[in-house]
Amino acid sequence: MTKHRAHGFNLIELMIALAIAATLLVLAGPNYATWIADGQIRAAAESIVSGMRYAQAESVKRNEPVEFVLDPTTGTGGWVVQLVDGTDLQVGVFAEGAVLAAFVTTPGTATITTFNSLGGVNTANADLTVPIQLVAITHSGTVANTRPLTVQVAGGRSGIKLCDPAETVSTSPRFCTAQY
Repeated sequence: MTKHRAHGFNLIELMIALAIAATLLVLAGPNYATWIADGQIRAAAESIVSGMRYAQAESVKRNEPVEFVLDPTTGTGGWVVQLVDGTDLQVGVFAEGAVLAAFVTTPGTATITTFNSLGGVNTANADLTVPIQLVAITHSGTVANTRPLTVQVAGGRSGIKLCDPAETVSTSPRFCTAQY
């Protein structure tokens, strides 16, 4: 008579595997939430940098002023690259991966940056407002330990920079050179 060996898992082995999986989920949950929040901050920052660089390139290509207009509303905001007459050239929406990103501009009321025909930033926009010099991007949720990012806009042609305000080493490429 041959003995048949049972194949598969018994109940004890299954319960141990589930306990280990539950423990790993509990430990990884907060880090996963922080990772998602940091990804939303990064997506929003890269979207702004991309839009600003597009506006800068269009101003040089068209040999006329082009505006970058920021709508910093959390959840529904975005940006528009447009001609001074209001003709839209490109639109970006933050709901595409950055729905909980929060924005603070410097100066506080600034929402427009106008690039001149040489790609530089005008000292005043067409409506005589001061252009955006800095956009601080954070997460509007309750997730702890997120890493805020900053978009700097300087007066020169290469003055659009994504940087980390927590970076303290001035030789690092992530260092924010201008503090407003």
